[in-house]
Amino acid sequence: MKLVVKIGGQAAEDAKGRRKLARQIVELRRDGHSIVVVHGGGKALTRTLDRLGIPTEFHQGLRVTDAATRDVALMVLAGIVNKQWVAEFAALGQPALGICGGDAGLVRAKKISLGSNGEKKDLGYVGRPHKIRTSVLKMALREGLIPVVASLGLSARGEFLNINADDLAAAIAVALEADRLFYLTESGGVWDAERRLLPLVKLGEIPGLIRKGVVRDGMIPKLLSCSRLLRKKVGEVDILAADGSNALLHALANGRHGGTRIVKSA
Repeated sequence: MKLVVKIGGQAAEDAKGRRKLARQIVELRRDGHSIVVVHGGGKALTRTLDRLGIPTEFHQGLRVTDAATRDVALMVLAGIVNKQWVAEFAALGQPALGICGGDAGLVRAKKISLGSNGEKKDLGYVGRPHKIRTSVLKMALREGLIPVVASLGLSARGEFLNINADDLAAAIAVALEADRLFYLTESGGVWDAERRLLPLVKLGEIPGLIRKGVVRDGMIPKLLSCSRLLRKKVGEVDILAADGSNALLHALANGRHGGTRIVKSA
């Protein structure tokens, strides 16, 4: 199958967590699956900004990115974090291609601004994927490599833009017509208002879950994003824990995991 794996959560922050996730991904690759990895690195970026004395500001969950923050994001995301993942795969005998959305024209992005109280908030160098050119990914997959993509893209003017990693993973999954998209997160799944995990969510159930308040807060945009994906050519979205519990392997082997499967129909 064609799989897109978005890595986030605390497990990606330490060497043991990275190694456990890398082992799962390498095992899936050796089982014959084609895998593209997409990562952010927000915590590492915030730590580096703090050390440099550059303030961090978020608006509606997105990092406000001035020129200085953008340059540090390039250094941290496309540099340190990206190459850490490449090194993890290499240590397991699996070659990987570490790139960001600006390489080989992979991601063309458009600047965004968000409305608040009747006014638009300028987020600076923040973008959303507008066009995905998959040729470099397909080339890497043909050669047996795992593409590892940092969440940055280029505008039409050639400016690097910071992109939410969830949005980028979704856009790549649609462009590749992936069979499944995996979000590896700290939440580990979709939880209702009573903090009960929902193991299965059908596409047609999503509007009702939101309308009735069964899911709230940050889960609402996540589910809406999944809904848009499933209406296109992505077969399934899974939200799993990124804690090294082999949830990724279990999800592919027997469909069982401690997270949430989001499907068109059951």
